[in-house]
This record gives sequence, structure tokens and C-alpha cells, in this order.
Amino acid sequence: MSDHRPIRVVGLNGSPHHQGNTVALMGWVLEGCLAAGAETDWIHVVDYDIQYCRGCFTCLRTGECPIKDDFLALRSRLLAADGIVVGSPVYADAPPAVFKAFLDRLTLLNLYTNTFDRQFSIGVATSGIAPTTGVANSLASMFGRSSGVIGAKTSSVARGYKPLATAHDPNLPGKARALGRRLVADIRGPHRWRVPQREYLIYLLLTRTFLYPMVVGNPEQFGGVLRIWAEKGHAPGGRKIHNNKWIGDLS
Repeated sequence: MSDHRPIRVVGLNGSPHHQGNTVALMGWVLEGCLAAGAETDWIHVVDYDIQYCRGCFTCLRTGECPIKDDFLALRSRLLAADGIVVGSPVYADAPPAVFKAFLDRLTLLNLYTNTFDRQFSIGVATSGIAPTTGVANSLASMFGRSSGVIGAKTSSVARGYKPLATAHDPNLPGKARALGRRLVADIRGPHRWRVPQREYLIYLLLTRTFLYPMVVGNPEQFGGVLRIWAEKGHAPGGRKIHNNKWIGDLS
């Protein structure tokens, strides 16, 4: 990627609050992106009309969700970005309902087509006392190739609960800004090789032994998936297409 092309990074805020702990931590990451020369913007999911996933599987058959709300417009804004800083508070070991609805709408088609395979991402999670790493890793892996994750807790024995913006580890803003600079560097490349995460290796094994045969063998159920694979020229995991045929041992 040319260093002269503008880099666009979107902050995808999954919190129900426009100003809160998650936005504070994401803001420091985006400051690092700005310092590295990127253009940044915010998306607050709470501002959009996102209905619940109905589990109808239409997206697999057609390639699009049939529900008429703000989902497609929001997804299009994310697809136009080069990098996504995605953040969420941790509610009961998971993102809150306002964000989970959007994630559910993405998940099924993303599983088969790796929707954000062009983007790089950073996962951000905040909580009072709950672990944050799992949610941050999950978000980063959903929205692109992970450049890293960061989490923060806002409660302690000594001070109880304090907003992250006013009481935090003094090293935290610097760490977050450094992650933002790394994200922009990863987008610009050259891309450095990293040891794949265990979850990704399991996913590759799953696609080879289960997803590929199921999709190719049932085109009436997975027509949308096959169309997206053909448009991209490959399926998730890198299996190439030539003259509408899969190059490999699936036939």
C-alpha cells in the first residue's frame, strides 16, 4: 500500500454510552492512529436501528441480510475503512445487547466469507472487575487481521469504581496510542508474518474438513456464499478459484 494514500480508521463503539470507559480507551488508540497520519471517524452502534438476527439463513442463500434497518449501511461504512478499532464493555463475559445484535447479524456470513479480510483491527474491552482479554480478542478477530488488543478494568479495592478517563494506570494511554500507531503501520505494510493464533489454526482445519465440502456440495443453500467467494477469487483460508473451479482436492 502506498504511503501517500489516506489511511482511514474507524472507531466502532459497542458501548451504549457515547462518553464512557470504552470510548476513553478507544480514544487513546485513535489518537495514536492520528499521530501516525491516519484519518479517523467514530461509529456509535447505539445510534443505529439494528434489529435482532432472526436465524433465517437468507444471508447464506443470497449473500445479504433481508432485514430492512441500518445494518447494511453500517457494514458498508466499516468495509470502506482500512482499519477498525472496535471496543466494547464486558457485560456477563460478553458485549452488551446493543452491540451483540450487530455482531450476531455479522457472524454467520462472516464465518463463511471472512467479510473483513482486507482490514486490520484492534480489539478494546473495558470492565469493572471482569476479564477483558477474551472479548477484546474476539472482537479483533471478527473485524480484520488483529494488530493487537488492549483492555482495562475500572475498579480496585483501594478506590472502588472510578471512570477510566480520570483514574487509570498512567502507562495506559501510552500503550493505547502505541497500538494505534502499530495499526497504521500494519495497514501500510510490508506486513510482517506472525504465528497464527490457535483459534485461527482450528478454523483453517474446520474449513478444509467441513465448511468447504458442505458449501460446495449444497449450492442451493449456500448460493450467496459461493457468489462472494467467486467475487473475491478465493474462499476463507486462501483456497483459490480458477474458471469457477476450486484449486485443491475438493471436487
